[in-house]
Amino acid sequence: MKIKLFFLIVFAISCNALNAQLPTKNIQDSELNKRIQLVTDRLVFGNEPSITEDFILACVTLDPQFKRRFTEFSGDQSGRYLSVFSKLNIDGNPINIHQLVKKIIATQKSDGRFGADTLNFNTTSLKDPQMALLWGNGRLFTGLMDYYESYKDPEVLKSAVRLAEFLMSITENMVKPEIISELKEKGATGFICFTQNVEGLVKLYNATKNKKYIQLAEKIYPLLTDKGIQHSHGYLNTLRGVLMLYNATQQKEQLDFVTSRYNLVVESTDMMVTGGVPEFFGGGASADGYRDEVCSEADWVMLSLELWQTTGENKYLDKAEFCLMNELMLNQFESGDFGHHHIEKDFGYKLSFCEGRSWWCCDYHCLQAMMQFKNSIVTNNAGAKKINLFYTTEFNDKDMSFNFTKVSKSNTSFKIKINQAESKEIAISIRKPYWAKYMSIKINGSTIEAKEQGGYLTLSKKWKADDEIDVNLDYAVSFITKHKEIISLENAKSNLEGVALQFGPYLMGVDDGFMPLFLAEPATKNVIIIDKTLSNNCSSKSVENTLLPEAYCTFKYTHESFYGENNVTMRPVSEISHQRLANLKFWFNFKIK
Repeated sequence: MKIKLFFLIVFAISCNALNAQLPTKNIQDSELNKRIQLVTDRLVFGNEPSITEDFILACVTLDPQFKRRFTEFSGDQSGRYLSVFSKLNIDGNPINIHQLVKKIIATQKSDGRFGADTLNFNTTSLKDPQMALLWGNGRLFTGLMDYYESYKDPEVLKSAVRLAEFLMSITENMVKPEIISELKEKGATGFICFTQNVEGLVKLYNATKNKKYIQLAEKIYPLLTDKGIQHSHGYLNTLRGVLMLYNATQQKEQLDFVTSRYNLVVESTDMMVTGGVPEFFGGGASADGYRDEVCSEADWVMLSLELWQTTGENKYLDKAEFCLMNELMLNQFESGDFGHHHIEKDFGYKLSFCEGRSWWCCDYHCLQAMMQFKNSIVTNNAGAKKINLFYTTEFNDKDMSFNFTKVSKSNTSFKIKINQAESKEIAISIRKPYWAKYMSIKINGSTIEAKEQGGYLTLSKKWKADDEIDVNLDYAVSFITKHKEIISLENAKSNLEGVALQFGPYLMGVDDGFMPLFLAEPATKNVIIIDKTLSNNCSSKSVENTLLPEAYCTFKYTHESFYGENNVTMRPVSEISHQRLANLKFWFNFKIK
């Protein structure tokens, strides 16, 4: 009796501990909106540290009272703040962005730079401090132009012009072959600190139509060296600038430059199974070993979205979606911050000695990527309303307005509810995602056969208020090998070793915060058993406080270190965000029945 009582007590404690790992309150909105809310709350109302005006200004005022890590990257945090909050107004924000930008430009030095004016750029040996200043000034350059795009303040434009003049004054020295050679693989203070200024230069050209800024960008971008072991954030940010350059000039070689470099990343070992890239290309190690950096993931999402918008090729949209839903969202912490995770080969992500929360850069950059992603859910293409991504949103233009919502948290059905429409035929095109095994559509309860074209199912008719379109999806199941081979569940053989599992759009994992016994040592030879019918394995109605219960899948498994078949629940790797950090495994052994 005592033994039984002890077991029940332990079981109750274990269940409480398990529940403590899940979000602490019900979430009614979409996963994307929830995460945007988490990070905006952190940046605007969070503590430790509080993001105050003086703190944001410290990278340009160099006020030692507000010193932080990477303060010498002068303009980095202030520029990122302007880029995000010039397009996002938050009620109750204690920082007035208009006052902030005036205080920022008041610190500009006589030669146009921001930060330390004692650093000499007229030398054949440029060191880390100079490159750090160039990086931060580049982010501030972009931030000033993003603010100007929203508010058209002439003083801010003048400040950006002065900063561009500073860049022009140092260019001849920066492009010397010996300088490029010395800086090409110096990580976060490498040559990418200079090339990433292409973005600001193109935005300045778009505002002024002064061709000298385009000409400078055209001189700089070809000097971006092969990815090697460079810092991926600066490398990808440079490619985004070159794509902006192409959209301004329509010079095909510029688009070819971007797509060829993009494809090299996709085809390389740097492309991770999570859909993102490591902090340093080529296996380069950071201060905490081999890890990712979510600024780079945000760049990959935005670059992919921008390539999709430029070329119309859905393969880029697929890459953006998978990276955001898995790698980027995985890298959000329970505080709302974004950052890094330590990568362990053949396992997944392992706990490191220090938590990699990089609020000074990643919070802003990821928020920017998520906002851009949200703006891509529905687009208007020559009058056709295209639903590109499966997240809750509202849409309205001169032709019509509608709501696009997930029917319930526990299934994979979506509804379009027409609120208003002009009295004419309007096309609504719904993306048929690669991760859906089956997709059906009903209009006002009646099943219809929609025309498929270019990866979309198109419905064209005269719509009226209260018309409803129901979209039902059935998630496909596939396995991903370490050589990037995709094996469908239907084509899988009896045993698979060291592969990842994708369920619909989600990379699936097991972490020892949620499923501690599965990873109890030794556990390298655990085998998860999957029935090809996948009958009643997924969509867990018993899991509360998650927006993704349809992607919680429970399977039988055998453990290396104890007897019998037991249960393990696999879930999207991004769910680890809602708990304290844990070891996260996404390479597994499977037995297919």
